[in-house]
Amino acid sequence: MNVAAGKAAMQSSIFSKGVPQKAVDGSTSRTYGADTCTLTEVEDAPWWYVNLLEPFLVQLVRVDFGRSCCANGVPATVIVRVGNSRPDLTANPICNRFSGKIEEGRPLFFPCTSTVTGAFVSVHVETPTPFSLSICETFVYTDQVTPVEQCPEFDQEAASVATYNGKCYLFYNKGPRTLDSATKFCSLQGGSLIHDTSPALQGFLSWELYKRHRKNPGSDYWNGAVRVPGSRDWKWVDGKDVTISFWSQPPKENNCSKFDGKNGWLWSDTECTNELNYICEHRPVICSKPERPANSTLLVRANAVGSTIEYQCNPGHLLLGPATRTCQPSGFFSEFAPKCSCKFRVRFSSQHTQRRLLLLLNGTKHFQSVVQYFCQDSYVLWAKRNLMCDADRKWDGPPPRCDRTYRAFTTLLMLQMLLQ
Repeated sequence: MNVAAGKAAMQSSIFSKGVPQKAVDGSTSRTYGADTCTLTEVEDAPWWYVNLLEPFLVQLVRVDFGRSCCANGVPATVIVRVGNSRPDLTANPICNRFSGKIEEGRPLFFPCTSTVTGAFVSVHVETPTPFSLSICETFVYTDQVTPVEQCPEFDQEAASVATYNGKCYLFYNKGPRTLDSATKFCSLQGGSLIHDTSPALQGFLSWELYKRHRKNPGSDYWNGAVRVPGSRDWKWVDGKDVTISFWSQPPKENNCSKFDGKNGWLWSDTECTNELNYICEHRPVICSKPERPANSTLLVRANAVGSTIEYQCNPGHLLLGPATRTCQPSGFFSEFAPKCSCKFRVRFSSQHTQRRLLLLLNGTKHFQSVVQYFCQDSYVLWAKRNLMCDADRKWDGPPPRCDRTYRAFTTLLMLQMLLQ
């Protein structure tokens, strides 16, 4: 899933109307266009980045460039970084890099060569001469995101949905309510009014509200922080203390709070009897479709939260990992998808001679196959007759030995004498 679309972006400079947001606006082009592509000044080592608002395990980045580079076949170097440090620097880990010609409208794919997690994805271009960077669209793919399809749906109230950190946020702006009414409504729907914050969560909510109301920023939303009457202390509607706050200005005499569209969606105090828009927070109600490894059967009875799925490997394959996984409240299945090891064949010892015969009891030479040994007439079998193929791709013992009958008789006689 692409998690970059619509997120906040920045770049090293802006030329004309080539603002950085055009690289994540959902539109791309095979040729440079001022309406769809970013553009920096001509500069050394230009860069562009997007703020994903929360850390993701990034697996693939696609960049559609709007302008070619470089003249006379001189290669450019494109470096994609992922991390949580300042993205305009070079401190974040490298996802992947490319050296060669940048072609207008041609997408470049950067599969991350190592496990990289971060909220910032940046594109850095190094060229022998100053260069004007243009990107028509950037895609950042991960499978560790909660799709809105996993969120609850309610027919009686229209709401737009966004997900963040494994939770669903339903934005209601068609029927304003008082704080008490909004709190009860969210609870009856199985959710809750916003009752927590952090720098990352505040950034996410501010951005989502900005996207929805960039043309009418006067549409305020309830925040679940309320003041204890007669004191300076603020608590969340669930009774927890407010330890982090994002006030646009110090609160005055009002005992309730809102996300203030006229002040960058920071907090402002307000009267509790006002009717405002509101946001309900929910947990996902289902998990996404689980992965099915090759050479396996996946038994899925349901994908609701709390349900369990089961993995079974095809005959001759070994299950590596958990046999069952549970759909968790986060919307993800527990643990990780197992693997079914491919069939493998095991060679027999070169000591097989005419005096020793073998029989494959189940006709195969892979995991859990059994071989049974026999000796020809006038020979006696020593050691285990049946051997099984283990997960380490070896038989669970050395092949037995076949000795002539008289030699075996002599050996037994000597053992009896020693025991006496």
